[in-house]
Formats: sequence, structure tokens, C-alpha cells
Amino acid sequence: MKKQIKISDKALKLINQNLIKPIPKWEFVVKNWGLWSGSIISLIILIIGIGITWFGLVDNIIVPYLWIFIAIIFSFFSYLFFEKTKKAYHYKKWQIIIFIITVGLIIGGILFKTGIANSIDKQLEKKSIYYRQIVPIKVQTWTNPEAGYLSGTITEIIDDNNFKIKDFDGKTWTINSQNALIKGRIQIENGQEIKLLGTQKDNNNFTVKEVRPWSGQNKMKEN
Repeated sequence: MKKQIKISDKALKLINQNLIKPIPKWEFVVKNWGLWSGSIISLIILIIGIGITWFGLVDNIIVPYLWIFIAIIFSFFSYLFFEKTKKAYHYKKWQIIIFIITVGLIIGGILFKTGIANSIDKQLEKKSIYYRQIVPIKVQTWTNPEAGYLSGTITEIIDDNNFKIKDFDGKTWTINSQNALIKGRIQIENGQEIKLLGTQKDNNNFTVKEVRPWSGQNKMKEN
């Protein structure tokens, strides 16, 4: 008992000598909320990064290197912020990492499938004049009819098996789509942007083997 008293007395004396003050509770609360906010914001950016990366890799329309880098960086930040919260000690590090990656892949995939990732990409193009320089569109990849790749906007429906498109260079093509495989939720109608796999027959005619929507969802190009 005497030893305990002496230790407590020494501790109290040391506190008084160094003018040590207890840290207010509100500082702990603010710090914890800040860490949670940083973790959630980082996770949201990670999800957007993965969604647009899916869009770039699967639809093969944009070069997604920037978004791959963003996804990696913010997966690290999301982990770093969460690991410093009061709840982090309940979980092993590998569990936190697996959770962050899984959430990012699943919700990012949903953003891609619903067309939200494509919309975000277009909005960023509108908002920043430099965005498209960093994340370029692969239009030329899909404007190579000699290699079997063609893309553009449907301008005229001739009949059930034939229609016309204007490619992204402004040239008009007559498309034969008899027995073509149509992928995605797409309707062959005026104004639709599409990608075509097939064979060039001559300077203005193209026979299609496969029709795909220009993006993950069947949307018209925004001006």
C-alpha cells in the first residue's frame, strides 16, 4: 500500500512539475472522426478509380493508367486511415486489406455495369481541359476497318439487316449485320453509338460479326 502511495505521489508531483494537462475528450472525438472520414473518402475515390479502370479495360475505350494508379494510392490511404481508428485493433491487417479490395472491386464493378463510371469519365472531360490528355480515348483503336474494327453513330436504318453509321472521323459506312451477334443491352436505332467487329468489304461497306455498345451502357454521345 505504501509503495502504491509513493508511486502515485511521485506521478502527481511529476505532473505538477511539468504542468502536464489531460487531453480534452473532444480532441479524441475529432481525431477519430477525422480518421473515419479520411478512410471513407479514400474508399470512395478507390471505388471510382476501380469503376473507371473496369470501364477502360473491359470496354477498351479509354487508357486507364491514371485510374489504376489512383486506385492503388487510395487503397493504401483507406487502409492507413482505418488502421489508426479505435476499432482497427479488432481486425487483423490482412482482413482490413481484403475487405477494402473486395468492396472496391464489387462496387467499382457496379459503377461500370450501370454506366456511372462512363458518366464520371465524361463529366471529368467536361470539367477539365487537361483530363482527356491524361486519360485519352482509344477512338483510333475502334476506327480501323481494315483490321476489322469500326465504331460510330447509327444515322439511318435501311432494313432489318442493314443500316448506316458515321464513324468518329465523319465518314459514312453501310453496315450489313445479318447473323451478327449483338452484345449488351443495345437497340439498333438512330443515334446509338456502337462498336463493330467484322470485315471491310470495300471503301464504304462493312459486314459485321459482332455489335457492341460504345460503352458499358447503351448511351448516346454527349455534346
